[in-house]
Amino acid sequence: MDIKFTPVSSLGEFGLIDKFASLSARFSNPNILTSIGDDAAVLKTTAGNLSVITTDILVQNVHFDTSYTSMKHLGRKAAAVNLSDIAAMSAIPTAAFVSLGIHSNLSVEMVEEFYEALTGEFGRFGCAVAGGDTSASPIGFIASITVAGEVEPDRVPMRGGARAGDIVCVTGDLGRSHAGLKVLQREKSRYVEAGQPADFLANFEGYDSALQKHLIPEPQLKLSRDITDKIRVHSMIDVSDGLVSDMLHICRASRVSASLDEEFIPLDPITKRTAKEFNEDPLAYALYGGEDYELIFTIAESDYQKLYSLEGYIRPIGRITEGEPQVTIKRTNGSNETYTDFPSYQHFAKRNRI
Repeated sequence: MDIKFTPVSSLGEFGLIDKFASLSARFSNPNILTSIGDDAAVLKTTAGNLSVITTDILVQNVHFDTSYTSMKHLGRKAAAVNLSDIAAMSAIPTAAFVSLGIHSNLSVEMVEEFYEALTGEFGRFGCAVAGGDTSASPIGFIASITVAGEVEPDRVPMRGGARAGDIVCVTGDLGRSHAGLKVLQREKSRYVEAGQPADFLANFEGYDSALQKHLIPEPQLKLSRDITDKIRVHSMIDVSDGLVSDMLHICRASRVSASLDEEFIPLDPITKRTAKEFNEDPLAYALYGGEDYELIFTIAESDYQKLYSLEGYIRPIGRITEGEPQVTIKRTNGSNETYTDFPSYQHFAKRNRI
């Protein structure tokens, strides 16, 4: 199969922007009054609502590896990680602003595949790309994305709202994204060790749900709105850095402690199986792995029964307690593990846990 490769230089910066404008025009939002093509976007907000702004940057060989991440998958994930932050505020996304650093080894077709997937993922949730910027990049592909949204003042859940006695809840299951990453890294190592043959076959059979969780995560926008529509949520955060680190963010902001039970932390069978294949603890995937983009939130015990009225998998995993900011994991063997600092991956750190 012939793969078309049109150099980005053949279009130039403004030609590329015209292409982006055309792709973005497939999706619109009535609250965007002006978008790509003007000096700045003009957004209309609903009277009485609060504006929510989030931004994330994805850098090649830091956040993603193009040897096993297609531009289509990358486009969807780049949108999803920002939408997940919007979900953590129980907000409705409105407009996205996409700035790209593009290396000369990328073709027009590759960039177009990324942008088409990106705008499609945003459009799926009623969010339209309203602007951005482009630049040449000497170090690989870079995507810096900002998303604007809005939320009613009485339903926005801050990290600093957790209270002693709250029940800690989590949506979905945790650690499956890291399981998918481990499989992708293993197959890349096999490919390199084999001499990078053209007929190499990766062993991905049976890992579909883990690979999907890592490559194209689903932002929990609808579930977040459903939760705050029926329950007064005291605090909420999305799981991007792992259960312990993200829970510790809530504890530090709220000046409380958290006690979580291993037996209640939801692990998918594929997560357990993958960890066993690597001779690793599956709970570690949930505690430190990150990039699950589920939601952790805390509610009063009196609201616990209301969880049963919600569609979606939600599980209580522990409680908020009084004390210095820390997270304690009560292991099934009777031991306790207490964290006062972030154990998950951190940029610029000399060492990272997994």
